[in-house]
Amino acid sequence: MIKKIFIIKASGVLCYSKTFFSDERIDEDFISGFFTAISNIAQEIGGGEIRSLNFRNFNIVFTFDYEKNWIFIIVTNIDDDEEEVRYKLESLKLEFFKRYRQELKNWDYDIGKFESFDAYIEKYIFIPPKILLVGEAGVGKTTIMDYFPGETIIRLDEDMNDILQKSMVLPNFKDIYEIIIREIDLQDLVDNLKTYKQLLDSVDIICVVTNSGGPNLNKTKKLFSFLEPKVKKADFYIFANFQDFKNTAYTPEKIEEFFRVKTYGMSAISRNFRKQIHGIIIDIVDKSIVQKYYVPKKVIDKPKIKEDNDITIILD
Repeated sequence: MIKKIFIIKASGVLCYSKTFFSDERIDEDFISGFFTAISNIAQEIGGGEIRSLNFRNFNIVFTFDYEKNWIFIIVTNIDDDEEEVRYKLESLKLEFFKRYRQELKNWDYDIGKFESFDAYIEKYIFIPPKILLVGEAGVGKTTIMDYFPGETIIRLDEDMNDILQKSMVLPNFKDIYEIIIREIDLQDLVDNLKTYKQLLDSVDIICVVTNSGGPNLNKTKKLFSFLEPKVKKADFYIFANFQDFKNTAYTPEKIEEFFRVKTYGMSAISRNFRKQIHGIIIDIVDKSIVQKYYVPKKVIDKPKIKEDNDITIILD
């Protein structure tokens, strides 16, 4: 996910910045000066323009407009797809020049003129968190997906593998406006891990839907145990469906103990399920996105210096 956005005049003047998931106070003018200086150094040594700075915990992606002397920068999490980020960055640059064409002709260094850019950034540039809904046939994952509006089919490769994608608006969070929910068959995912590697690397949360009865639980556990170590960053949750089958369903507590993963019991055909599933999604986004990436001020009062923070500079 995008953490910060900077738009800088090539002279080093910061004209726009946007921060997501942090109350951390940094000297943004100092940061913009650093970005400008390192860009100038790259030019001086004949390295061409900087395309990205790859740190241990985050990436910084650059694009430039030499004719107008502007630098556009997005800071993202280390596992984000750089091509997706770069597409967003180029779109941001085009919109900025289109929207503020008149103001930039005789700009008087009043950065307040660009505050209205927040609305565009929040709607079109922010990359929503991604949730992957997986499960075997007949466990109710498609029924769950039906409770979310819209539908998009994403083709993944030449074999025409596809997944379903929907979105959910999240009005309750400061820096998250919507999430993307994708559905895929668990057996197909395990059988074709190479095909789905990019998908697995890009998602933030994986929800494993299972029938709460014993036979399906055992099979799902085997597939889950194979999949879990292959996932780089996503948090796992178990959706224990068919809890209405009282005679055969194991309780969410027993299933959580079996998988050793936070488990939500549910019946996807119940009348109040729409409200329940939306509440569950909000809960897991809070646990796996907000609490993980949001940095309270008290945490950064005494920053810890790590000795193994690697950095790679990529020049074009």
